[in-house]
Amino acid sequence: MIQRLSILDRAPVDDGTTGEEALLNTLKLAKVADKLGYERFWVTEHHNLPTVASASPAMLIGQITAATNRIRVGSGGVMLPNHSPLKVAEDFKLLEAFYPGRVDLGIGRASGSDGLTSLALRRSQQPYNADDLQALVHELIGYDANQQVKGDNQFSHIVAMPREVSLPPISLLGSSPYSAKLAATEGLNYSFAYHFNPIGAKEAITLYRNLYKKKHGKDAPSVILGLSVIGGENDDEVAVQKKVMSIKYLQNMGALQNVDFSNVENISIPAELQSVAQSYLSTLVIGTWDELKIKLDILSNELNVQELIITTSQRGFETRLKLYEKLAELYGINKSKGY
Repeated sequence: MIQRLSILDRAPVDDGTTGEEALLNTLKLAKVADKLGYERFWVTEHHNLPTVASASPAMLIGQITAATNRIRVGSGGVMLPNHSPLKVAEDFKLLEAFYPGRVDLGIGRASGSDGLTSLALRRSQQPYNADDLQALVHELIGYDANQQVKGDNQFSHIVAMPREVSLPPISLLGSSPYSAKLAATEGLNYSFAYHFNPIGAKEAITLYRNLYKKKHGKDAPSVILGLSVIGGENDDEVAVQKKVMSIKYLQNMGALQNVDFSNVENISIPAELQSVAQSYLSTLVIGTWDELKIKLDILSNELNVQELIITTSQRGFETRLKLYEKLAELYGINKSKGY
């Protein structure tokens, strides 16, 4: 049964708007989510992508936490292979110092960008190797003087400042058995990205829970299920949003060029791309408000998860705001928190 709702925001840049407007919209949405009773508000890390303005989670988290009162704010996530683990530790210990008990450190292994942009970020000629994530996690945790250093390495005597502040809770984001196994082995929280791998959700979540109990002798923390959602008041609204999202996806792939979104109703998706668009839509949860609740409840029960973290990039800030308001209303989260 769903007990908590959270938001994952990409600061989507709508056609005809700017990245600055997208970031201000993210701040507005976070303030609303804070009042509505959402559990947490996470922001993503993407680079060199014109449709997404969220490139620096730590900077954005600081702005959001300063503008809200009680909602947890975090990264969904910091792509750890892009960064020095010491810098990540310093950034998030600083955030924890200013906002104790309100910060989440979500980490992942994807690049969040293309190969050349990843090279520009890392300034390394070495091949991008996300399979080093376990070593990077050990290094990250090792910079926290308040936690046990895992293994000996050349950086083991370095401490991320401020010394007395602990790292905030760490969640591993993933969509495969690899991430489930790593999260369980390292005793981390786990957030499964259903929108990346719907078919593999049950296997990965079950693996995490079973291995966590075997390794640590206790039940695993509650899994957070990440979902991408399209919603609307009626079937017509939903149909338009489905088309917009499909075209955006194909555009980001480079399969469509020079799209005029002001005339989206008259845009035809080429026959050879329709199956690609349909495959993408199959990873989303789509429907009118009542349909969404039914579908979300079914997923929650099937996977035995109590918290959903929902993202949407559907067109128009007001439509995204409405979606989150309706979900809060349908699940009564503001009432459950006494708002």
